[in-house]
This record gives sequence, structure tokens and C-alpha cells, in this order.
Amino acid sequence: MDSDGRLPVGVKLGWAVGELAIAAFVVLQMGFMLFYATEAMRIPPAIAGVALLVPRLLDALADPLMGAISDRTKSRLGRRRLYLLIGAPLLGVTFGAVFFVPSDAPLTLRVALLVIAFMASNAAVTIYEVPYSAMAAEMTPSYKERTSLTGYKMFAARLGGVLCAFGAPIIFGSQDSLAGGFRLLGATICVFMIVTGLWAYFATASAPRIEQTPHRFSLRDEIKAVIENRSFCTLWIAFFFQNLAIGAAATTLIYFVTQVMRVAPQGAAPFMAVGGIVAMIATPLWVAVGRMIGKQRGYYAGLLIAGAMSVPALFIAPSQAPLLLAILVVAGIGDAATQLFPNAMAPDTVEVDEVKSGLRREGAIFGAWGFCRKLGMTGGAFIVSLALSAIHFMPGEAPSLQPESAITGIRYIYAAVPLGLWLAALVAFTLYDLSEARFEALKLQIRERRGRA
Repeated sequence: MDSDGRLPVGVKLGWAVGELAIAAFVVLQMGFMLFYATEAMRIPPAIAGVALLVPRLLDALADPLMGAISDRTKSRLGRRRLYLLIGAPLLGVTFGAVFFVPSDAPLTLRVALLVIAFMASNAAVTIYEVPYSAMAAEMTPSYKERTSLTGYKMFAARLGGVLCAFGAPIIFGSQDSLAGGFRLLGATICVFMIVTGLWAYFATASAPRIEQTPHRFSLRDEIKAVIENRSFCTLWIAFFFQNLAIGAAATTLIYFVTQVMRVAPQGAAPFMAVGGIVAMIATPLWVAVGRMIGKQRGYYAGLLIAGAMSVPALFIAPSQAPLLLAILVVAGIGDAATQLFPNAMAPDTVEVDEVKSGLRREGAIFGAWGFCRKLGMTGGAFIVSLALSAIHFMPGEAPSLQPESAITGIRYIYAAVPLGLWLAALVAFTLYDLSEARFEALKLQIRERRGRA
């Protein structure tokens, strides 16, 4: 790292590769997990929703604890990298096992095995992801370089998302049965996660790090520090509504494509992947835009685009599949902004807490941040599972055999629910107050305090 806080490209690229494992987990669990449970495992939607909710909630609650643990870890590998070494293999093995639940087992056993395997994989992703994400605030103190670093990470997230969104339907649709196809997907994703996770571990061996380790742990103090960080809390609330919207839309998309638009599962790949492809291309462009207009205005623009692109799905006809692709292209542009900018602003809130407390609690901040994302996406997906049950959706049945209420209901779940949530995120973000000028003033206070010490 040079005197301006700029990092070598090799370090940024290597660290970003680690995001591929997280992206695979997020995309597969959001886009296909409920589909896997209802269509391959033939589990009723409401039961499947609860089975997937419990592990996700426990995982979300564990994020702040994992952050506090990594803040206080002392090892020759630093506070964070140790957990990349441990977490990557655990994540690959446990998440791969989720797709090996026997489809011919009794329903109770199927549900129990799914819960156990999914709970283990959620614990593994917490061990890996929270310390990994916290490294962003440690590797550079620069306001703009954090945008660049997050840009690398978000590009990798998009690449991983595209690979999974496009590749998963091809893989699970390539076998004689969906259950067999998902087993092949599980084996493939296991290797992918282990390789990419360990890549980040080795690539960041020379990365800058801060060893200011808090000595005493107080859950009350950790929670208080997060709650009293107004900049973080307002960003957290906006990000929470955003992730509720993403969770609902991402979970419903495969049903919208196969049931409303009447596309075969193996033909769903372009619809699942096009938004990610566009977002991957748009991310570097949004990084440049962010340097010109700032992170806050960039986030506003993304929220507006994402909300607007929810509307057309209320009216599109099954014969207009190319139009749906076009809508998903524009939505991908907005999605790139709504992922880049809040994730680039979250590291800046660490300095807000340090000015007040004198401590650097990146782990606590990013634990709460991971909790926000997971709780939001989990809530969005759970809403979908309940809604599918309420509209009398019939698992495993073709569109022609579904009741009309199910087809119409899927359309509203996919479009109207996310639209309301995007608008809520937009309103919540109006309260965010951490500008670049204020951030630089906070850094100056921190330098003066350290100089006196």
C-alpha cells in the first residue's frame, strides 16, 4: 500500500476472488434453494420455507458474534485470514452436502436432513464471510480506494453470480431427474468454493492489516456501539429493505420464468444470468460514476432503477420472453449500483465508531452488516414460501396444471412485493449523513488522537 492508501492490483484481485465462493452461496440459496426443495425434493412450500428459514436465521444471528471473535483473534496470520483458511473448505463440503439429501426418503427425514445440512453450510459461510468482508476496512483507509476495492469485490460477486445463475440450470437440468441434477451441482460447487476461498487466503498474505485488538468482550458494548453509530444504522435499514426486495425477487424469478413465462427449467439459464452479466459489466462503470458524483448519489440512482424495473413484470405476457430479458438487462444496471455503493459505504462507518470509542471494531460492524443481508434475503425468501402456499401453488406440477390463482399470484409476488420494498429502501436512505468531507474530518481526528497517544 502506498502513502495514499492505494493497494497493489494483485492484492485487490486476489482478495476479490474470495467473493466468488460467497456469490455462489448467495445466488444458489436465493435463486434455487426453494425450487430445489419444492421441485426436486417434493417438499410442500410452507414446510420448505420453514426448513430453510431456521438455518438462515441462526446464521444471521451468529454474524455479529463471529465479527467479535475475529476482532479479538490473535494469530500469525492476522485477525481475519485464519478464518479464510478454515472457512473455505468447511463451506464447500457442507454446502455441497445440501444437494445430496435423498429424494426418496420419507418426508420427515428429507426435511430433517435438509435442515441439518443447510444449517451446517450457513455456519460455515459465517466463519468465512464475516472476517473476509472485514478485511476491506483494514487494507486501506482511503475513502476512494475503498470504492475501488469494493468494485473489484462486486465484479467478482457478479462473475460468480453469473456462473452460478447460468450454469446451475444447465447442470441440474442435464440429468434424468432434478434430484440427480442437483447432486451433480452439489459436487461441482463444493470444489468451486474450496478453490476460490483458499485463493483469497494465499493472495492476501502480504495485504496490509491492523492489529488493534480489543481486549475485553462485552456483548452489550458491541451492540451499543453499532446502535449508536447513526451513519451505520441508517445505511443498515436501507440495505435491509433492499435485501428483502432482492430475496423476494431472486427466489421468485425461477418460478416466474417457468410458470408464468412457461420456459422449461433447462431454458431458464439466460433469464437467471442476464442481470448478473450486465451488472458485472456495469460495476466498473459505476465505480467511475461514484468517483464523479459520490457514493450516495450513485446509490440513489441504483435504487430508482431497481424499483422502476419491478413494474413491467406486472403486465408482461408469456409470449414476450425477449421483453423480459430486456427488462432484466436494465435491472442489472441498477443492481450493480445497489450492491456497489452500500458495500463501499459500510467500511466508512468503522471510523465513526472509532472516533467515539477509540476502538476499531471492523468485525462487529461487518457482523451486523452480514446479519442485515442475510436477515433481509432470508425474510424475502420466507415471504415467498408463505405466499406460494397461500396462492395454492402445486409443487412439481406443470403450468397447465396450476390453478389460475397460482400463476397470477407468482406475478404479483415477483413484481409488486419488491417494488414496495425498493421504495422503502429509498426513503430510509434519505437519513444517511456520512459524506466524504465528514469522513475525511473523522480520519483527521483519529490521526490526531493516535499522534497524542
